[in-house]
Amino acid sequence: MEAKSLRSPALNRAVQERIKENITTNRMKPGDPLPPEARLAADLEVSRSSVREAVKALESLGIIEVRQGAGIFVREFNFDSVLTLLAFGLNFDPTKLSEILQIRKLIETAAIVEVCRRITPAGLNKLQLLLEQWKGKVAANEPTSEEDRAFHRTLYEVLGNKALIALIDVFWVAYQHYGILPSPHPETTLQNHFNVLEAVRNQDGALAAQRIQAHFAGLEQLVQGIVDQGRQG
Repeated sequence: MEAKSLRSPALNRAVQERIKENITTNRMKPGDPLPPEARLAADLEVSRSSVREAVKALESLGIIEVRQGAGIFVREFNFDSVLTLLAFGLNFDPTKLSEILQIRKLIETAAIVEVCRRITPAGLNKLQLLLEQWKGKVAANEPTSEEDRAFHRTLYEVLGNKALIALIDVFWVAYQHYGILPSPHPETTLQNHFNVLEAVRNQDGALAAQRIQAHFAGLEQLVQGIVDQGRQG
């Protein structure tokens, strides 16, 4: 029975915790179905409306997903809630953009050394084709932010770390929020990526890390300009 002493927000959190506990206790995996809403309500001894609200909250956090006509399922680990919070929070504190860039720079500088050890001929070919496509768009004065994003995702996918790829998407949301993308110097940005690929192809981890850092130098200047403007405003 629902505790009358619990106000709605507290009850909602309690039901959320019980559902999450049910997932972990039963060692459920992404794609596994949860019991129907009516069954959850009976098991938790709460109303169906309480279960419905908790399910909506957990869905917004990316923990579960509701498939119309199919039911409730455990969702694969994702950064959706982080992306939403990040885009909203940057409205109030643009200085965090500089910190986010620093984190990305540290991560990519370390990760690319391992990429040089593990990159495959197929991976190198895919990166080369992306850059050729990028080059054509630069020549045609077309937007290239998607090629930029795809290059970094492809570069690190050889590591098999989905969380790393998701973090790259987090950074992209932050940059697009402030209109940093596309680059104001498309030819230079493209050449920086060709330089990175050359070092990776030669499996020179130290040089690849150096060139990744050089690539971020221009981005750091843009970000610092936004941060300074935010402080003045």
